[in-house]
Amino acid sequence: MIFIIVPTIAFISFLLGKYIFNRWFNHLSLFTFIWTGMILFYELRLLPYKEIVPATWIFIISTFLSLILGTLTYLSIRKLFSHQESKTEINKLSFNNLFADDAKVVKYSLFIFSFISIAGAIQHWMVLIDMFGSIPKVFLNALTIYRLNTEAGGIKGQVPFVSNFGYVAVFWGAVYTAYKGKFTFLSILPFIGIIIKETSTIGRAGILLGLFEFIFVFLLFRHCLTINDENKFRFSKPNATISITFLLALLIFAASVVKISRVSFEQYQGASKTLRELEGNLILSPSVYLYLSAHLGVLNEFAQNTLLPLYNFLDRLDVVERPNQYQKGYFIPMWVNTGTFIRELFADFNVFGLLLFPYLLGLLMTYLWFRLVKEGSLYILVILSYLYIIIGFSFLVMITRTSYWIISLTLNILSIFIISQIVKRKQNKKAAILLGTSRS
Repeated sequence: MIFIIVPTIAFISFLLGKYIFNRWFNHLSLFTFIWTGMILFYELRLLPYKEIVPATWIFIISTFLSLILGTLTYLSIRKLFSHQESKTEINKLSFNNLFADDAKVVKYSLFIFSFISIAGAIQHWMVLIDMFGSIPKVFLNALTIYRLNTEAGGIKGQVPFVSNFGYVAVFWGAVYTAYKGKFTFLSILPFIGIIIKETSTIGRAGILLGLFEFIFVFLLFRHCLTINDENKFRFSKPNATISITFLLALLIFAASVVKISRVSFEQYQGASKTLRELEGNLILSPSVYLYLSAHLGVLNEFAQNTLLPLYNFLDRLDVVERPNQYQKGYFIPMWVNTGTFIRELFADFNVFGLLLFPYLLGLLMTYLWFRLVKEGSLYILVILSYLYIIIGFSFLVMITRTSYWIISLTLNILSIFIISQIVKRKQNKKAAILLGTSRS
């Protein structure tokens, strides 16, 4: 019955999102796609998962309906005041100025942010090599490194936050790619620092964050640029296919290195015959299936909070004790320590949080969507993209509990301000030269 009801609800939700936003890509369709996939994966029962209790389904449905209600609330408000709004096309002047002179400012900035990120990642590796003696020995001690990062709060000597500039580079790489209408080396360069850094921490979430950021920024910015154009996408299919394939291969390789380093267990007791046949599969192995589906089984077990960056700051002031960044695990019957963002919302705010946060998220994202279409602001673009990242990670964790979400968002906003000021000065200088020439 689940395999009939869930796809039916998903189909209706996709149509609703398309009707509201006039695009298949929107936060309703994204949430629907991610959660439908996870639920169906879970219900395949390729592993001996525990039965999901009715209360969990109530939580999921309540969260989903609150997200829709928030979306519809803003639409109702917008309709009431629609007579006060003039129908204006998106302002592309700032975009055109930004990409003047063959987008040299954006390209140079992208290179700078990428290499800062790479330098930060290399510094992490140098500390590890100094600690263990060589690169092979670092991988041999991957589990020790993972425990140091998860239990000891990190490794001493590694400079924090520098590698977060990789996410700034990803933002500008996505903007540049969407504007140019083709994938280039600059589309891939920002991921190098992120991958190097994540392999040093034996982590995968940072790679997924970078991938989500690129996809969401690209789609939203491309939508802005083509909102009034008949030809929505002018991408060369061979170029797009080759570039996307290369990027995904690079990300899969990096994630596989991390998985092998962790010595991920692929033989689960009680696994179905179908899943056992996938052992050794690079793309969809038993551990990947577990990663994509198991979080529903943890949803009834609740751990600490979504406001971890705030608690970290207060801990430095000796106001409160810093909670553990990594959540408590549970056997379902396999050990899993992530239980979707619903788990953390419930832990912090109980049922009130499950209803209010998705409602406000849907309202804010809908508001920003129409503001972005009307104004074309890069500030709105980056904030909306990072809200999309919350939806993207909703099947796993509340991504706001990670330091690199808020830090990279802040760095991105600062980069927009700095690059806009540089472009403005260049434009003013150019205008002054032209004015002086015309007078003479």
